Amino acid sequence: MLISFDALNQWLHVEWRGKLTLEQVREGSEKVLALERKHQYKLLLNDNTQVTEFNLTEEEQRSYQIMHLLFEAGLHYLAWVYAPVPQGQSYAENSVAVAGWPLILTFEEYGPAAEWLRQVSSQS
Repeated sequence: MLISFDALNQWLHVEWRGKLTLEQVREGSEKVLALERKHQYKLLLNDNTQVTEFNLTEEEQRSYQIMHLLFEAGLHYLAWVYAPVPQGQSYAENSVAVAGWPLILTFEEYGPAAEWLRQVSSQS
């Protein structure tokens, strides 16, 4: 997992990589949450294009959700790019469904996700 701040676009970029377990998702998500609480980023690009496998059950996916904490910490917009693996879309949709926040969009590709964040950033 790589976490960086894109200064040009003013968003936090989280790039997940490889085979992900519940523990890796939990550790990575907690790092993102800590950064959000510290810096109060308004935009997050959650990039899963380099994920090769989700080694999580659906129950594990549902049991660990922190979206509401990210928004409570100050996040306004989240662009989620699907992982190119069979469970990638369902994992994203499960996470988004329980978030209860309307400003999350999911994307199949990085380009449209980045463009949407640029558009909402220019409107804010």
